[in-house]
Amino acid sequence: MNASRTVYVIAIAAVALAGVFGAAYLLKMPPFSDDPGHIEANEVCKSLGPTSQAVDALRSVLPEESSYSFNDDVSVRVDNHDDSYRSDCFVSAGGRQLLGARTQMMRDEPTQSWIDGEVPQVAGERNQLRPFSAEVRGVASSSVAAVFLPCASAGNIPGGQYNLSVVIHLEEAGKAENTETRAGLIELAKSAATFAHDRAKCDISLS
Repeated sequence: MNASRTVYVIAIAAVALAGVFGAAYLLKMPPFSDDPGHIEANEVCKSLGPTSQAVDALRSVLPEESSYSFNDDVSVRVDNHDDSYRSDCFVSAGGRQLLGARTQMMRDEPTQSWIDGEVPQVAGERNQLRPFSAEVRGVASSSVAAVFLPCASAGNIPGGQYNLSVVIHLEEAGKAENTETRAGLIELAKSAATFAHDRAKCDISLS
């Protein structure tokens, strides 16, 4: 092949390669994708609440992986006198558990007692666990968000009022700043709480 033809072929190849990368950028395909770890909406745990809200929150807190797996288990109440409502959602990737979300019905108790008994606090983050709402009993850090909301009024289940304890625990974080991660975990906790309050036959209004 003569020199001029070689230069011509190289030029054509360069233009073609530039076109491929340009299309990938415009279409948000790898390596320019905003969502390198695609989250299938129909696979997300239903116990995390409205799918669009849950997917957005998960994207803001999870590390980037090529794919994610979800395991969801929900046990509903038999009737209004039953306190057995519980749900567990686990998000994994590459053989590692990234996030766990647990909701359970339990007897009402002082906020600090609930935090001490139910909310995991990572060493070095104990001072970061702060309330995030004046309307509900909720606390969060960059690794956990939890809500303790009224569900069954006194007189339905022996022992007085029962609440729903919702705890989202991020076991492996993404690259987002701590403030963004905390905000995403709060959204997940609130979304899961709304789902649980509806499915757990609660008679105490959220408002």
